[in-house]
Amino acid sequence: MHEIKLAKWVLEVDMEQTREFYSKDFEICDCLNCTNFLESIKILDASVAAVFKNLGIDPIKPGHLSDFSAMDEGMHEYMGSYNFVGKVLEGELCNKENWNDSNTVQLKNFTIGFSDDLEFLPDDFPQPVVQLEFVALMPWTQVEIK
Repeated sequence: MHEIKLAKWVLEVDMEQTREFYSKDFEICDCLNCTNFLESIKILDASVAAVFKNLGIDPIKPGHLSDFSAMDEGMHEYMGSYNFVGKVLEGELCNKENWNDSNTVQLKNFTIGFSDDLEFLPDDFPQPVVQLEFVALMPWTQVEIK
């Protein structure tokens, strides 16, 4: 484990164990909304991509993903989470009931926070675990066939 400072938090992270978990095959939803997120995530801003890299997370393998709505200008709002092996040493945790500016940070089109309220955690995920929660506005890249 090594210590990293990320915005409002100091985290202890085991990138190697996290990467090892994400190297496994995942069952990923192939609905149009999820496919759009997975395509859009491939063109992340460098500052957002660095967060995933520093935590050992593969961004095309979310632990949970929900699409909420089409926004103006061809954007869709997504909410979801990723897990990583580690601990929050300093900084306020968030959850769905207390998601606010003091326990989240916005990085380009992503708002992130960290939680110990673990949902959708695979049984074989290594311990200790922190959940990265996010809300993101992603461009719509898919062509709908009617």
